[in-house]
Amino acid sequence: MTLHPTVLWAQRAEFVYLTVELVDIQAQPTIELTADKFHFKGKGEKEQKEYECELQFFKPVDPKKSHQVLTARGLTMIIIKAEPGWWDKLQVGPRPNFLKVDFNRWRDEDEEDEEAPAADPSAGGMPDMANLASMMGGGGAGGGAGGMPDFASMMGGGGGGAGGMPDFASMMGGGGAGGAGGMDFSQLMKDAGAEKKSEEEDDSKDETK
Repeated sequence: MTLHPTVLWAQRAEFVYLTVELVDIQAQPTIELTADKFHFKGKGEKEQKEYECELQFFKPVDPKKSHQVLTARGLTMIIIKAEPGWWDKLQVGPRPNFLKVDFNRWRDEDEEDEEAPAADPSAGGMPDMANLASMMGGGGAGGGAGGMPDFASMMGGGGGGAGGMPDFASMMGGGGAGGAGGMDFSQLMKDAGAEKKSEEEDDSKDETK
């Protein structure tokens, strides 16, 4: 019998939060994201059993502009909608038993304007990915600022190793096909690391006073 991980979702007008709750995921799970479908397959939990899930999206998404963070506690994806707007639901057809609302991130349509100032303007309104990695469990993904994973190694050195997921290293390089709002992950990680180092130095100075 196929085991399904718990999948949480929430949305904003521009994107969807999708979280696969599965601890101790193997290094290279199959992660497929197309314009109309998400597919995950990988081993996890203490027994390292195989888990799999698939979702047909309610409306089209843009895989090339979407992002992911893989940590020891699960997989979180920021999936960019092909066209901005609020969806009635995430999937086509009845809701599967493994799919649940992410109440920690959920906002109603009329509440979105209230959180707008908190968005990172340099990322075109996208959430701060370094903070997202931290929320998901920090350094379990191996290195990077604030627990941010190394996308090149995580994706198996190319698109094929991740079951069709875009090559984030090449996708984010240069100015042609950057993520939402031209987001540069390498620069983001450097900035996040510098900010974290600065905060640690400030804390150290306060303790010595």
